[in-house]
Amino acid sequence: MRYEAFFFDFDGVLADSVEVKTEAFAKLYEPYGPEVVVQVIEHHRRHGGMTRTDKFRYYHRNYLGRELSVKEMAELCQQFSELVVDEVVAAQEINGAGEFLNKWCFRLPCFVISATPEEEIREIIRRRGMTNYFKEVLGAPASKNDNLARLLDKFRLKPAKCCLFGDTESDYKAAYTCGVKFIGIAKDKDTPLVRAQPGIRYTKDFTEVESKLALSI
Repeated sequence: MRYEAFFFDFDGVLADSVEVKTEAFAKLYEPYGPEVVVQVIEHHRRHGGMTRTDKFRYYHRNYLGRELSVKEMAELCQQFSELVVDEVVAAQEINGAGEFLNKWCFRLPCFVISATPEEEIREIIRRRGMTNYFKEVLGAPASKNDNLARLLDKFRLKPAKCCLFGDTESDYKAAYTCGVKFIGIAKDKDTPLVRAQPGIRYTKDFTEVESKLALSI
């Protein structure tokens, strides 16, 4: 398969940072008791790719029985960023991700599409020294689907000749909706992504991508 471009989610795909976000959500909901924390963690792990604002809104409405004000949402988002940014910057890369990017980013355009707020994900990528790998880095508030469609159109890419690497069902749905090929980054068949989409192609990390999926340009 000859590809024109690669698209990457970030947390859980390029950096092993998913649990950083899990711990941050847990900490912010600790004041509401252990039962709420358990519900928050369970939902967060099942719904990777959902924006933090949507999660905060859902948790307050469904677990605390109230709506968030604009001010409260802004404060929660600020607290969340303060908890996670340094930790995500320091998180280990997914095995083989750096080598894969070093090989491919100079052969074809690579992009990041993330549910993390756009300024924040750009800062994280800059601080990790990864800016030169990517032609563009897009994040929330736009959806992954919208950002993927926007990049395909902007760079006149043929969707069937592009591939998105993701670790959540929202990544898969964005790829499917836009007609882009999808490769899951998943440790095993028991991950939420593979349980939700058991027929997808997936690999545990980037050390196996080329050999298992016969990538070429």
